[in-house]
Amino acid sequence: MINSFYTAATGTIQTQKGMDVTANNIANVSTTGFQAQKGGFADLVYTNIHAAEGTDSDLVAGHGTKLAKTDTLFAASALNNTSRLLDYALPQAYQFFAIRSGDTVKYTRNGNFHLSMQGNANYLVSSDGGYVLGANGQPIQVADESKAAPVGVFTFSNCDGLQREGGTYFVETAASGRAQTVRDAEVRQGYLENSSVSLPDEMAAILETQRAFQLNSKMVQISDEIMQTVNGLR
Repeated sequence: MINSFYTAATGTIQTQKGMDVTANNIANVSTTGFQAQKGGFADLVYTNIHAAEGTDSDLVAGHGTKLAKTDTLFAASALNNTSRLLDYALPQAYQFFAIRSGDTVKYTRNGNFHLSMQGNANYLVSSDGGYVLGANGQPIQVADESKAAPVGVFTFSNCDGLQREGGTYFVETAASGRAQTVRDAEVRQGYLENSSVSLPDEMAAILETQRAFQLNSKMVQISDEIMQTVNGLR
């Protein structure tokens, strides 16, 4: 099979993966505290093609592209005034609330919290039931929800090293470093942060990826037609 077929086929597969990243962003355009993602493409290995005898130049042939990474675009988005006293938002980027679920601590910018009564105390919890942690790393008891709860705010030395774990959650890794408490962090009670997804940017990304997919698909078709012609000459 000619190399153009493999190169184009690789391109169609990888551009489809890039489209999946964009589709996920659009699906979360209304998700509170969602941080948009962006796919990063890279060239695959190049192969040297020697020029004609007696010339000094060499040619190289590429073998397609790949989705090399998916970056999270950490940003502070517009705040929506909900007037709900158990809603909290962070106006500054690269800051997170901490949620403990079982033995795992996750980090999120989604401050849509609730109360959970356990024994004689009310605890501040996330929408999926995890404990919201204070700056001391302990669950927060709420005696009067009209008063701002002392929610902890955390950051990392390398937020790009965080691992996304479904929805709006992130978990720390060796690359991100340990969570660090943000002292005197600004927290808005009665607000929620909108998704950081920009629909105009995502529509532009769709058009760009679609054009790349169409080009590679056309190359696959042409390569297949060439091979059929060559096989018919035998």
